Amino acid sequence: MSNRIIDSLEDKTWDEFVSRHPEGTIFHTSNWARVIHLTYGYKPCFLISETPGEIKAAIPFFILRLRKKRLVCLPFTDECSPLFTTEKELDDMVSIIIKMMNEGGIKNVEIRGGRVDLANRVIFKKYSYYKLFHLNLTPGLAQLWRNFKPKSIRYPIKKAQNCGVTVIKSSHIDDLKIFYKLNLLTRKKHGVVPQPYKFFYNIKREIFDKGYGFILIARYQDKPIAGSIFFTYKDKIYHKFNASHPDYLKYQPNHLILWEAIQWAVKNELSLLDLGRTSPDNEGLIAFKRHWGAKEIELSYYYWPEIKGASATKESSLKYKIASSVLKRTPIPILKIAGNLLYKHFG
Repeated sequence: MSNRIIDSLEDKTWDEFVSRHPEGTIFHTSNWARVIHLTYGYKPCFLISETPGEIKAAIPFFILRLRKKRLVCLPFTDECSPLFTTEKELDDMVSIIIKMMNEGGIKNVEIRGGRVDLANRVIFKKYSYYKLFHLNLTPGLAQLWRNFKPKSIRYPIKKAQNCGVTVIKSSHIDDLKIFYKLNLLTRKKHGVVPQPYKFFYNIKREIFDKGYGFILIARYQDKPIAGSIFFTYKDKIYHKFNASHPDYLKYQPNHLILWEAIQWAVKNELSLLDLGRTSPDNEGLIAFKRHWGAKEIELSYYYWPEIKGASATKESSLKYKIASSVLKRTPIPILKIAGNLLYKHFG
């Protein structure tokens, strides 16, 4: 077995490896790597173990440079675990990481998720803050509906339908622009820096146009009031981004969007809905996901030499609260500029 660094944007064997590995996700693919590269300029640095002609194990990294070089698996991603079969393969790759740090000026490593506790490896520190939520779709629509909380899920879905809210599925550039405008409103409301438009444009180009995702847009009286971006890969659907107009939340568009996505996924024989990561400080969002019947999973990140970076900043921290308070009062045109200039540093 030999080890080397590859560029997943150029190596044709990478996506074949991800597709056959049982834990390979859309976020391991070169499509997602290309979104990150085209938007923020970072280049992939994927560490692989291989036999002649076949990748056996891998840890996908990007090198992020601000003041110091960081290895992140994977920036702008909730979870991207190392892919391996045996723990020896993992241990061999960890040894390579240590060598890279000693020889390449790497000051920090961050790995997001994984089925093996990397804190048992000598160098890593474990940080378990976020929760993942997965909804098993295999029971079918009738049973899923029965499992939804009546007052907090079933009633809002029916209310949206009775109010005349409709949902369309799209991958068209015009609907992407609609989503982007809604996203600016949502990010301002929550006091967080918005992603640049180029990020969503590259998602359309590398994810939607390659058959790995779509947008659902909710309309009320022909006005777009909410939207969600979904990714699909293998037997899973990922609820990646959601945005809505704050003045129309009383019509419950987000409940209807998610129900439409679930119906589509079941019809297309997908087995799992990934609702993404959630901060434990966001009690309302945690309750929302639980009420759909989603299973709560601890999401551990691993760092060396110290727990540091945007993903290690708790929403309950004073630093986060001050930044959020300022952003909530920032005009949207200024927020757009901030997103274009700053978001790349939040990977």
